[in-house]
Amino acid sequence: MKTLRQFSLKPVLIIILITPACAPSLDDLETGNHLNGITPIDNKNNVTIVVTDGTLKITFYWDTDFNETINFNGLNFSFEANNMLTATDGTNTYNGTWSITDTNGYIENLSDLKFDITLTSPINFVETINEWEVIDKSQSYIKLRDVIGVNGRTDLLTFSKN
Repeated sequence: MKTLRQFSLKPVLIIILITPACAPSLDDLETGNHLNGITPIDNKNNVTIVVTDGTLKITFYWDTDFNETINFNGLNFSFEANNMLTATDGTNTYNGTWSITDTNGYIENLSDLKFDITLTSPINFVETINEWEVIDKSQSYIKLRDVIGVNGRTDLLTFSKN
């Protein structure tokens, strides 16, 4: 006859009690401590630093179903600290504005940042006038997305350092 060994739940219970919870606390959410040392305001400042440090070019522009990057070849963009935007092809210069805002009053993730671009000419620029969602960034690029309408039409825009 086989005998059952007694199994103690004490070690399991101890491990459960001393293991910290994975979900951030409400205090952590309010202060941004759950972001591994990157505070919400750092996200906004980091994006600002990326775009205002030097000139950028559009290295990818997807407009719903078409790659329209070629329409922006040869253009350099300068995002100034005063929210002025200049685009030039070496011959023509176009002026506009840009800004970074948050969507819900609190910046927790990059996707909470909205990157607004306003350029009214030439006609190619009109397509880029959107409230873009920041989806990724590094020291050399910023990737933006705009989901439009109930059908979820998606535009993608990437600015990269020259």
